[in-house]
Amino acid sequence: MTALPVPHADESSAPELADRLRRVLHARGMSQNELARGIGMDPTALSKCLTGGRRWRPEELAAVAAATRVPLGYLRTGRGRVPALDTAAGFRPRAAALDTEQRRTQIIEVTAGLIARRGIHNVRVADIARQCGTSTGTIHYHFPSKVETLRAALGYYADRLYERLDQEFAQADDSRDKLRRLVEVQLPTTDDDVAEWSIWIQSWTEAVLHPELRAEQGRVYGRWLTTVVDLVRAAQREGHGRDADAHALASRFTALVDGLAIQVLSGTGEMTASRMRELLLDAFEPYIRLRPDA
Repeated sequence: MTALPVPHADESSAPELADRLRRVLHARGMSQNELARGIGMDPTALSKCLTGGRRWRPEELAAVAAATRVPLGYLRTGRGRVPALDTAAGFRPRAAALDTEQRRTQIIEVTAGLIARRGIHNVRVADIARQCGTSTGTIHYHFPSKVETLRAALGYYADRLYERLDQEFAQADDSRDKLRRLVEVQLPTTDDDVAEWSIWIQSWTEAVLHPELRAEQGRVYGRWLTTVVDLVRAAQREGHGRDADAHALASRFTALVDGLAIQVLSGTGEMTASRMRELLLDAFEPYIRLRPDA
């Protein structure tokens, strides 16, 4: 997968962008002044951006996306995950304030987080409903079975992965730098990383037991493998490891990532995230060298 170009701040009209940002603020229970303080922006300048009197700067939109925890692509174009209500923060607007897409996104986010922390078999529909501030009937309407909830959680964390990769790749100097950044993104070093890996590992286990999950598992993993293959081929076009089998290198790398992450998370042996990084930096040797001193 090649890096996305850094977008300009005027990909959509100012009124459309302002409407999306107001929706995000409503979902997060934030005021304009709170957002301005959070991103270090003058409140008057923010107000002018929302009313069309001033154009957004790319770095300002990036800061807004980070502060409100929504994909930058959603703010800019309306594509991507619709922001869900931040019920975990205690925000409880009237039920009529949510549209169907917001409710579905909220349920997916909450469900993914619960499954990641507790395990799919320890999450009840009632738990999801309680945290979403809705009824169990609403949860069943969107996701009739636990298999469906795990499938949705897998898709949610996969989308988050590619959002992070797009942001990292946009800052990369070349394909080798992208591969280095790919290594960093795969390390389970934060709570969010651990949650993402928890979903991946649970989805593998459940796919063994439930054949109906295998198609989605294959689709998501196929996209991941293609991302690595494309990066290896891009590096080859830049003159690195031209004689190597790109697909074989990518397959070896992805298998190594998965196995090492499982060892880190399960406390197997002496594997740590730092040791995992070192091994992954050497994963494409001798064809593509990733160490900065190469």
